Amino acid sequence: MASSTVFTSAPLFLSLIFISTISSEAKDFLVGGTTNAWKIPTSKTDSLNSWAQGTRFQIGDSLVWKYEAKKDSVVEVTREAYLSCNATDPISQNDEGNTTVRFERSGAFYFISGEKGHCQKGQKLIVVVLSRRSGGSASSSSPSPAPMGSFDGPAIAPASGDAHRIGGSSHVVGALVVLGGLVGMDSNSRAPLRGIHNFKDKDIFVFFISSHHRILVWMGSAAQCPTGMSVPAVHVKSRVSPLKHGFFGVPWRRKLDPDEFRPNATLASSASSMREKKPFPTPILELRRAARERQKSAKGRPKKPVQPPRNGMLVRSLIPVSYEVLNVRTALINNLKSLMKVVTVHACKACNEIHVGLEGHPFKSCRGLRAEVRKGMHDWTRALVDDVQVPVEAFHLADRLGKRIPHEQRFSIPRVPAVVELCIQAGVDLPDLPTKRRRKPVIRLGRSEFIDADEDDLPDPEPSEPPPTLISEIPDSETSPPPDRESTIALAESTLEEWEKLRRGLQRLMKKYAVRVCGYCPEVHIGVSGHKAQNCGAFKHQQRNGQHGWQAAVLDDLIPPRYVWHVPDLAGGPMWRELRAFYGQAPAVVEMCVQGGAEAPEQYRSTMRLDVGIPSNVWEAEMVV
Repeated sequence: MASSTVFTSAPLFLSLIFISTISSEAKDFLVGGTTNAWKIPTSKTDSLNSWAQGTRFQIGDSLVWKYEAKKDSVVEVTREAYLSCNATDPISQNDEGNTTVRFERSGAFYFISGEKGHCQKGQKLIVVVLSRRSGGSASSSSPSPAPMGSFDGPAIAPASGDAHRIGGSSHVVGALVVLGGLVGMDSNSRAPLRGIHNFKDKDIFVFFISSHHRILVWMGSAAQCPTGMSVPAVHVKSRVSPLKHGFFGVPWRRKLDPDEFRPNATLASSASSMREKKPFPTPILELRRAARERQKSAKGRPKKPVQPPRNGMLVRSLIPVSYEVLNVRTALINNLKSLMKVVTVHACKACNEIHVGLEGHPFKSCRGLRAEVRKGMHDWTRALVDDVQVPVEAFHLADRLGKRIPHEQRFSIPRVPAVVELCIQAGVDLPDLPTKRRRKPVIRLGRSEFIDADEDDLPDPEPSEPPPTLISEIPDSETSPPPDRESTIALAESTLEEWEKLRRGLQRLMKKYAVRVCGYCPEVHIGVSGHKAQNCGAFKHQQRNGQHGWQAAVLDDLIPPRYVWHVPDLAGGPMWRELRAFYGQAPAVVEMCVQGGAEAPEQYRSTMRLDVGIPSNVWEAEMVV
């Protein structure tokens, strides 16, 4: 693989295999590659995150900081604390001048400086640790790759980029199989990834080359595969027939483990097939008919002034609603954390399905990695609150009427929960996420052009009443279960009330403030027009060059309900696979509250099939007509 271009040719089947052994040792990485690199960067290119992009970290590796003792410190924090530069509740902290952190798990690690003001000036670091996959047979199906925009850390570097290792060595092993006609690979180009499977401790990367069943397969370890996230990879050319489907120009993507990251692309798909676009909330014919009616009624009449929020001003009546929605969301998360201490929630390690009950359901519905080895059975583990209340993220806009986010800036703009971004645009002021507030309506020059009005003649704003107090999320370590059964029932009823209040508040905000969703993937954008980041990973996204198909969003796009199987009787033993047709479903939050002791809401009783008698055995089920 040392040469930049390789050509192989065969009329029907040609295999080229290069095999050797794989071995790796734990490495120690000196932060920044030099001593005293833990300091305020002089520029963005000098930041430690730029250094992390050129380094690959694996489980067992260690980070080493060299700095002046007692004058600085290394603080490991959560993602939320990293974004807000909050070091008050650290995971760990050290100021001895020689700090070493060993990675015992995969995922993202967040570090900031403990000195006041250093983090705000850029002295912080995100490290992404790759996981080691376990053995098993190759899977016949795998979910779509995660979009690039949903990853908030530094890009993962190729294996050859380990320039600042203190010790250790590694050996490259792989096998390259090319099927079809004449194929060329240019290492300076890129090709789309169509699937990742696992086979005997080796990741198999399958790439779709053309519509004539030509494929390129790389078999080897994930650390040594040239795919890496956002890394120049292989460009496949064919002399037999030119590719007309626009597959090129898309970066290779690595499928993340279910326990590593859960971006928007891992959300459960809607009722529509992944091979087709979601239906519009309002049919397109009705939208066109309503537009013609508005144009006809406005003909000959003076043009009406643009109303908030389209003119850049806030809808004053919705500002208290936005604060209430943000507080209700935080209260709901806190209640769910406490309720999950007494109500068991399971999550599948291989797919995004969850189940509320004492043990996971027996239905063979898993479509994740190595599902055929388990014959469709799920591999259950304890779920997290993010599995129940899915954190759908969106780009934060410093100006909601500003220009659309270009593809090149997708990594420099922070991503926040979509509900939080909607509340910010509706009037919530957060110091860590500033946004532009106008005191005069904008002046429209055209359909998509405007200028800001001159506000110099306005008097200084009078001090208004202090905004409502925002409650904070309780850390997992401080969450406690309810002490008795009565407290559990009260907590379940309160959680169910917060869930319904959150949905009602969001519906009010979405009537005035535009929310867009991709018709092909779950990406959400808060604003009139969607962003231009080409990070759509849905089926055949290469034909659109990764661009999203934006349309109006509905409430379930902003807060997915995550429907789960309703357990009719917790004391009646496990669910029967043969009686699947008799069981109902409900949103995960509702099912948790019902199992916690709350009464099932009327609007969900039909989907939970509470009026359907469950047969006691298979013989009774066969008697049902």
